[in-house]
Amino acid sequence: MTQALPYIPQRPPFVMVDNILHCDPVEVRTDFRIASENIFVQSGTFTEAGLMENIAQTCAARIGWLNQDKPVRIGVIGSINNFKVHRLPQVGETLQTTVTVGSEVFEAIIVHAETLSEGETVAECDMKVFVIE
Repeated sequence: MTQALPYIPQRPPFVMVDNILHCDPVEVRTDFRIASENIFVQSGTFTEAGLMENIAQTCAARIGWLNQDKPVRIGVIGSINNFKVHRLPQVGETLQTTVTVGSEVFEAIIVHAETLSEGETVAECDMKVFVIE
């Protein structure tokens, strides 16, 4: 387990990943404990936007991890498809997000993501990310 912060461009209060649990060229897995003061928490519940940002930052963690010899790179979400929220997690829960690369062409990366909490899938989607810097 490695702290994710050195590998992502985001800074508090906009950090939605805590640790990199696993990373290789095809798959990355992160965790994130939802705190009550998180900007994506409303009435004790982590919102859909927070789940999307957690997935995007998991992608960023992979890019940073694989390019440790370079400055942290910035990416943008190009598209999100098939986004399904099975349930919204609550404050105090820990998310585990796994992103699997389907294809990578130049600076475009297409991934499938699944976010779990307490062993249950809470969200999943396909995302296209463009590395711009």
